[in-house]
Amino acid sequence: MRLYFFQSQLRRAVLGGMFVTFAISLAPAQTTRPHYVSITYMQTLPGKADEFRKFAETTLVKLGQSGVDDGVLDAYYIARLTPPYTTGSDYNYVQAVWYKDNPSLAPLDRKLWDARVKKAGFTSYDQYVDKRESLAKSVRTQYRTVSWRIGNLHAGNYMRAASWQVEPEYRQETAQFIQEYMLPLAQARVNDGTSEGWGVTRPAAAMMSNDEAGFSFSIVNVLKDADTLWKGPGTMSEEFFKKALPGKNYATYLADGNRLAAHRKIVTTRVFEVVALAGTPSKVAP
Repeated sequence: MRLYFFQSQLRRAVLGGMFVTFAISLAPAQTTRPHYVSITYMQTLPGKADEFRKFAETTLVKLGQSGVDDGVLDAYYIARLTPPYTTGSDYNYVQAVWYKDNPSLAPLDRKLWDARVKKAGFTSYDQYVDKRESLAKSVRTQYRTVSWRIGNLHAGNYMRAASWQVEPEYRQETAQFIQEYMLPLAQARVNDGTSEGWGVTRPAAAMMSNDEAGFSFSIVNVLKDADTLWKGPGTMSEEFFKKALPGKNYATYLADGNRLAAHRKIVTTRVFEVVALAGTPSKVAP
């Protein structure tokens, strides 16, 4: 059976809506509607990593752009997992698809996809799939919802993603802490140019539980480039805190943060390079 990287709606409505990330056009207005993202983890075949990257930067991003142009996707991107995390990993690339509406679970519309792949130089969808599967295999796919997202995403940016598993009775309080403190602090770093963007995703409840997904929250910081990443996170001081959160108590922030940290564990921390991006992930804020 063929392995399909695109999610169902990508398959039936978008040729280019594959993968996780952040390219740019004019940023859309903030909205509170639900945002679904599918993340597909991919492993290149032996000796095919360079060829797959070129394929992502040319063909895949064009297909993603067609989904954006058709109004089905907000964004699509491909990101490379960086060392040292590639050692022992079952994937080395990730594809993120940002849907405008709920992802469709309907069967693939072959006529639509045949027409789309022809624009990318293939004679049929089967020929396109054969080429793609000669370069990489799909390992697994997760559906997530986006709780918050600010800033921008560009090809060439680096993303540091930390996944937290939070004890069930503390998940709501953790979400409140993220909104009350982490969001405005992240916005302050975007405003001062320390970071490019920031966001939080959670497992799509309709598809899987936190336990099945293996995490409760995934917090992503977007940095301009590798050099910025190596500098590490910006300093947190009481002065910075008060500028970002006037009227809030710094001691309370530290106490609440330390208390909640005792009820979560960091499942994974990963770094990705965004290699190709189409569209713009919507800004999401309460």
